[in-house]
Amino acid sequence: MDNLSSYFKDMSLSDAVGAKYETLCNLGMPARLLQELHGICKMSLGAVGVYQFLHIEDDLFTTIYGEGEIGNDGVKRFVFPFVKGKQIPDGIKEVCGPIGTQTSKWHQENLQQHAALVAANAVDAGMHPTMAVALAVLHDIGKKYTAATNKFGGVCFYGHAKVSAFIATHWLTNWMYPLNQEMVRDITLVIYAHMFPHDTWPTTKHWKTGEPVDYRGDFYKELLDYFGGNKVEADHIMELIDTFEKCDIGIEDEVFSAETKEKIKRGEKLILETVVRS
Repeated sequence: MDNLSSYFKDMSLSDAVGAKYETLCNLGMPARLLQELHGICKMSLGAVGVYQFLHIEDDLFTTIYGEGEIGNDGVKRFVFPFVKGKQIPDGIKEVCGPIGTQTSKWHQENLQQHAALVAANAVDAGMHPTMAVALAVLHDIGKKYTAATNKFGGVCFYGHAKVSAFIATHWLTNWMYPLNQEMVRDITLVIYAHMFPHDTWPTTKHWKTGEPVDYRGDFYKELLDYFGGNKVEADHIMELIDTFEKCDIGIEDEVFSAETKEKIKRGEKLILETVVRS
């Protein structure tokens, strides 16, 4: 079974943030996947619910990755398919891991730990706690459904930002504490774009083709079109994206430092307390 990446890669900003199921039909998503995605999107979850959901096996996840196998340590692991359309190079074995795995040279932490870390970073950067927590728990939800094996035998999550934005749009409308329409819009737009800055914002060549590109300029034009030419609104989103870029940082060391552990603990507390205060 394919992960969701291939059905979202050509989805526009307005379609992803508008969460348009008809676009997914037009892009060829099978009815079963579409139905199970719809079931996920209908769920009513707050920050704590999403935080827990990052490590919960659900129908859509099982359809994509199968039942998984329980190892000698009692942990259930799932096989990550190789990137669609590619052949596994010689010497690379299949990659497997538990739900929430994102181990790579950029991330030694799992999805829950990463969400807590980002929440703490965002509040430290001056972001409002409500927005900080929503962005932290929602921005990588798409990684649950896009995990695949890359050509190096590592785990990749192509297109996960668009999947995250699509799901987040639905969940935020039923958020367990009130968000105004502007905040919902801002959160989903930042989620949609949150992968651009990490390794493509500063470059002028496409990571795959080597062709000249202007990611920031092209996205800004897309934002302007989304806002009907309103530069103030587009600039506001760009500022939020630039702030979030500095907060969305993974842990590269396998052994977490005392400072990292403290920040994860503080971030988890923020996620819980933001709900309590609201």
